[in-house]
Amino acid sequence: QLRERTYSEPWKRMRGKGRVTIQFGCCYNYAVDKSGNPPGIVHDEEVDPIPPLFKAAIRRMVRWHVLPPSCIPDSCIVNIYEEGDCIPPHIDHHDFLRPFCTVALLSECNIIFGSNLKILGPGEFDGSTAIPLPMGSVLILNGNGAHVAKHSIPAVPSKR
Repeated sequence: QLRERTYSEPWKRMRGKGRVTIQFGCCYNYAVDKSGNPPGIVHDEEVDPIPPLFKAAIRRMVRWHVLPPSCIPDSCIVNIYEEGDCIPPHIDHHDFLRPFCTVALLSECNIIFGSNLKILGPGEFDGSTAIPLPMGSVLILNGNGAHVAKHSIPAVPSKR
């Protein structure tokens, strides 16, 4: 049984919105919540700790020099996508330490970067750079890639 704020299944207003999120280590608000908490880490809400399987993966990434030993994640957010779900253009909140990483677990997807991403339609974005993330890949975001450039995940073609 997961704690209440660990698992969230947002209301789907339109195609490309409403991916399921599972938060481990800290509770994060994407928008002002019903209690009036602003976007960012909510310090007075508890979520489940990072599972042992994820901790083992983090240790491997440090051992393989994918992540620096000075920046071991203490939280993670798992996004579960249905067909057509996406992540709109954004810059991750500065509450999260840099560098941070994104891992493609179950299927390949693209991540789009740019200082001015264009929304072409529901779940469709255009930017200066698209990077394919093969299944099992890790992308480290730091510097301008984390602080300046927006990134997005276009609508996924199938559940992942």
